[in-house]
Amino acid sequence: MLRLLRYLKGYRAAAIAAPLFKIIEAIIELIVPLIVAYMIDGPIAGGDIPAVVWSGALMAGLSCVGLGFSLACQYLASKAAVGMGCNIRAALYSHLHRLNLGDADRMGTGALVNRLSTDVAQAQQGFAMFLRLMLRAPVIAAGGAVMSIIVAPSLWYIGVGAGVLAFVVLLVVMRAGVSRFSVMQKRLDDISRLTGETIRGERVIRAFAGEKRSEDKFDAALSSHCRSAVAASALSCLLTPAATVIINAAVVVLLRAGGGAVNGGTITSGDLVALVNYLNQILLALITTATLMVLISKAISSAARINAVFDLAEDKEGAGAVPDPDAPLVELRDAAYSFGGEENAVGGLNITLRRGETLGVIGTTGSGKSTLAGLLMRFYRATEGEVRIAGRNICEYTDAQLRSLVTLAPQKPLLFSGTVRGNLGMSGCSDDEKMKDALRMAKAWEFVSEKNGLDSEVTQKGNNFSGGEKQRISLARALLRDAPVLVLDDAASALDYVTEAEVMQSVRKACRDKAVVNISQRIGTIRRSDKVLVLDGGRVAGYGTHEQLMKSCGLYRMLGGKTAEGSAE
Repeated sequence: MLRLLRYLKGYRAAAIAAPLFKIIEAIIELIVPLIVAYMIDGPIAGGDIPAVVWSGALMAGLSCVGLGFSLACQYLASKAAVGMGCNIRAALYSHLHRLNLGDADRMGTGALVNRLSTDVAQAQQGFAMFLRLMLRAPVIAAGGAVMSIIVAPSLWYIGVGAGVLAFVVLLVVMRAGVSRFSVMQKRLDDISRLTGETIRGERVIRAFAGEKRSEDKFDAALSSHCRSAVAASALSCLLTPAATVIINAAVVVLLRAGGGAVNGGTITSGDLVALVNYLNQILLALITTATLMVLISKAISSAARINAVFDLAEDKEGAGAVPDPDAPLVELRDAAYSFGGEENAVGGLNITLRRGETLGVIGTTGSGKSTLAGLLMRFYRATEGEVRIAGRNICEYTDAQLRSLVTLAPQKPLLFSGTVRGNLGMSGCSDDEKMKDALRMAKAWEFVSEKNGLDSEVTQKGNNFSGGEKQRISLARALLRDAPVLVLDDAASALDYVTEAEVMQSVRKACRDKAVVNISQRIGTIRRSDKVLVLDGGRVAGYGTHEQLMKSCGLYRMLGGKTAEGSAE
């Protein structure tokens, strides 16, 4: 939790002032029992009504002053906690954009979303309660113990001993609670993951009549979360009863011993009442602490989960490099990438691609085709060998430089809610005519113009367009970037053969002076490439022209046969 305090920037003064105001309010509260003791032993015993009224007015005035400090503390604590929460969310969101995509994939989307939303909210709430009450409790407890010694030196050990015992119990329970709340949050991650999978795969679930199986799986995750939540809550429920029993037992002992001391003349009746009041203040402080321990335990657990995201290494950009105009646009030298396992997801890549050349990439499912695209985009950094763009190591470029050199049309295009113009504008282009030209090259202008042109609405994830339409809009966005290297990661997989042939022919014309990496599972898409790379299980199974591979590569011939069969069907 301490690591998150660096996000208090701009709210440090409020965070410091809030507990100070609460401490002042606590000190005022500690003064009140002394006034009560004075009233019992003096004005009330002597029948001095004006003094009783004056003492009552003094207590009322102190209460109003304490209320003012308490309200100021509440406001400042809320301001500091909300401000810190906003700063954490902003930093976390920015950090997510710079994460190595391999780390992000391993952690999972559901877990990252939970950390950005639920965990930050719990850390924020825990910090607010800490500023409001947690610093008040030790002041009241320590102050009550000190005042007990001053008021009744012969009986102070009763209240102090009870307070220490209650504190030890709270500490033990809190330590056990942190681990249980961590387990509870992990179960919540599982629920979020299953929810996301169900929403994304609802059509598949219904197509295979998997509703019951999906519900059972979700119910199992809910039951697991429920059990962990009950275990954590059951432990926290012990806090308040334990503190109450200990302190009330101490009050009984104090009244028994104090009664004898009053009769013996060791202390006065007012001192005994003040001592009981101080003991009750300690009781309330510890009960408040017991209640807050639940929130603090959740906050500590959530802070650890947030810090786990911040601990993931950022994919830092390079210092900057000047492209070499005479060097090949794309060059891979023994490049390989591993997701952390013993085997490389793709390896042994030696490729050279100059301006105007096209590389076709084909292979079986899971052969590393999309990983190769990730290496070229620096989504993944080569764990072996080197990836060079325009004569420089890809790691040397700044993000802006690299995005101006390499652009991507992915297999699974993501359109953002808004308009077609807004989505195409992500390329940095603001010229409507250029946008229309790009849509025409991608064979997308026909269906876009039938709606509302560039102002056509795009719903969340582009769900008001078909898969093929989204791919063509995504391809138009990539073409607008006008980068010298274009990576097509199976960017026409959702198109029929006729439409795909028209799109690819248009792209070839538009990219005559570019280096194009065309990844596909169809030989018909890549057979006209200058060179074809065949991948199998992350290894290079063949490299050459279409004609050469048809003679020398059995896997390539097999993929060609399957494609031909699919075309015939």
